[in-house]
Amino acid sequence: MDFGIAHRTIVITGASRGIGAALARSFAEAGAPLGLLARDETALKELAARLPTQVVPVACDVRDAGAVADGLDEVAQRFGGVDSVVVNAGISPAAHRAQNLSLALWREVLDVNLTGAFTTASAAHRHLAASGRGRLVLTSSVMARLPRRGLSAYAASKGAIEGLTRALAIDWACDGICVNAVAPGFFNTGLGAAFVQSDRLASQVLSRTPLGRFGDAAELTDATAFLAGDGSGYMTGHVIAIDGGYGLG
Repeated sequence: MDFGIAHRTIVITGASRGIGAALARSFAEAGAPLGLLARDETALKELAARLPTQVVPVACDVRDAGAVADGLDEVAQRFGGVDSVVVNAGISPAAHRAQNLSLALWREVLDVNLTGAFTTASAAHRHLAASGRGRLVLTSSVMARLPRRGLSAYAASKGAIEGLTRALAIDWACDGICVNAVAPGFFNTGLGAAFVQSDRLASQVLSRTPLGRFGDAAELTDATAFLAGDGSGYMTGHVIAIDGGYGLG
């Protein structure tokens, strides 16, 4: 299913692996031209070479506002514009209870997950406004509302992403840009892979997930495609949980 993305130029950050790469493969199969941004240039080029669509791979760090803006400009110049941006880049460090979390690690997580999202959104604005049908999709997490022990920086960054989603939706509605977010639960790829691979962690997750399983990447890419596509034109400021019911508490 293309969810109205086949004729959209879409930029994905954090595209070299995990969920970002899954999004790239799914959107490429729908026929969307893609701009793929991530730090790992080699992985980006290898992924781009395997995709059945036109791709502009751009190696950059989302914490570098100038590099992100240049990357978006490069994609826009190649394809004549940018219609949708998926803000997917993020990190989650090893678990540390809050009192043991260094300030340096706290800042790194917030810089990548939150400031990186803001720099990407800010650089994307003029392209999305020019599109006339702009879509910005940010990535939150079920842990924004139901954090696990030891992930205070990650949970804080994702809670802030949900606030940023609503703030941008208000700011940019007059520009015809719809801003929404997905809040994934635990999937079989990306940051969730560590939970799949540990019997102890998997048991903890599955015992409180009503659907009783981990999510498949396609279930997240389809929901993201809907928000990035034509069908979400009367939705803005929403956070869509895709978590098998984990967030029900």
